[in-house]
Amino acid sequence: MCLIALAWQVSPSYPLLVAANRDERHARATAPARWWLDRPEIFGGRDLTAGGTWLAVDRRGRLAAVTNFRDGTPLAGLRSRGALVTGFLEQRGSAADFEAAITPELHEYGPFNLLLFDGEQLRYVSNRAPARRLTPGIHALSNTALGSDWPKTRSAAAGMELALGTADPAEALLTLLARRAPGALEETYRSAHFIEGEVYGTRSSTVVLLDASGRLTFVERSFDAAARVTGEVRETFTLARGGSTAQASEHLL
Repeated sequence: MCLIALAWQVSPSYPLLVAANRDERHARATAPARWWLDRPEIFGGRDLTAGGTWLAVDRRGRLAAVTNFRDGTPLAGLRSRGALVTGFLEQRGSAADFEAAITPELHEYGPFNLLLFDGEQLRYVSNRAPARRLTPGIHALSNTALGSDWPKTRSAAAGMELALGTADPAEALLTLLARRAPGALEETYRSAHFIEGEVYGTRSSTVVLLDASGRLTFVERSFDAAARVTGEVRETFTLARGGSTAQASEHLL
């Protein structure tokens, strides 16, 4: 299970805020967030098994993120959903252009939800639910269609609204993403922001803040199978406008 909460054109200080948890098997090989050597315009973590990613940005501030969609469809022979994120950031067209380009191929991927931000539009694409352009506001998405009423999406949206009023929204959102919930396993998946498990659980928490001056901050906190923090990456850069990009990196732990 995964979780994404975002605020789009809600705060005058931060046109876009994103908070996301990636839940995955702990055995799946993963690289922490960084600028990719083979695609130097892309910053984010990387799935070393299939080569894609669950959430990443580029130097122009475009962003894409994907979650799976729970419907019981067998995954054998299907293309990796992480390739959708990479594919959007590799091309230079709009979110709407990319949506149109992949629409004939949607059946080739495992069930997914995809968020695309091109600097002007924020779009939702899925091969299990109708696509649409998101309006300004607070949105939360997990492993069913956008707008589905799950406890974790309700609490994540409420937490995002509270974070907008804090002096340090990045830390407030990381705290929000760390929220656990007791109960049976299935109920935990629907309610908890952070999933603990020896085999499967939350592997990373990511916060992206795009401020009104055109600076983007990307924070990724990684966890092991015991839910212990194993590393943190913070990257801040000014969005490229056809020139060089000023940036500052910090790798903690």
